[in-house]
Amino acid sequence: MPSLDSTEEEILLDSRNSRKILKVLRLKPGEEILLWDGEGKEFRACIKRIHGTRVAVELLERTQPKPEPPLRVVLVQGIPKGEKFDLIIQKATELGVWAIHPVVTERTVVRIPEEKKASRQRRWQEIATEAARQSGRMHVPEIIGVTPFSLLWQQLGPESLKLIFWEGETQPLKQVFRRVNLSEFSVVYLFIGPEGGFEKKEIEEAVAHGAVPVSLGPRILRTETAGLVALSLILYEWGDLGGP
Repeated sequence: MPSLDSTEEEILLDSRNSRKILKVLRLKPGEEILLWDGEGKEFRACIKRIHGTRVAVELLERTQPKPEPPLRVVLVQGIPKGEKFDLIIQKATELGVWAIHPVVTERTVVRIPEEKKASRQRRWQEIATEAARQSGRMHVPEIIGVTPFSLLWQQLGPESLKLIFWEGETQPLKQVFRRVNLSEFSVVYLFIGPEGGFEKKEIEEAVAHGAVPVSLGPRILRTETAGLVALSLILYEWGDLGGP
């Protein structure tokens, strides 16, 4: 799609967006839509005409996009089996995650062949892009390349809060909130294990790199549930989801 800063009278949308407008939303010439570029720009536009399978629109005005969460939260997720990671990406994006970092841990069953990593990452990024569009977000979370757990630490920002969620820990998240001031950190990393969680030695490694072990309560949550719960609690505490 041409830049939304284009001075052209009409902008011809790409096939994917045109198909959604015509086949899913069933909109017609004369109706208005919102366009965004994933980089913070949002415009009110009017559908002018249909060129075959493509939609031509006229930009009417730049609008004020919905605010992003003031706290950047990165979900560091042990890769789960099946299509669970697709669901995690979709729902975490809707909630307001800043980025998602898939990691390979001791208990990770899924091992992505080297030659398939690029295509898998592109697919994951497309899921994040579509979820951001559906939820009206201006920021599309980056899906960072798959990283072994042991090589993760050198990629994390120094001025960050690292929370690693483990069923063997008793310290609740509320207790951490009482001890730390979230505004002191530029980024919060949430570490979630795959099916079976983290090995104890991985927890020890994380603690050695400054991570804080945290419990999500007395019940053991599925990997596809735990990260979404942790993300929701963090953003609620910060006030982004209607919290204090």
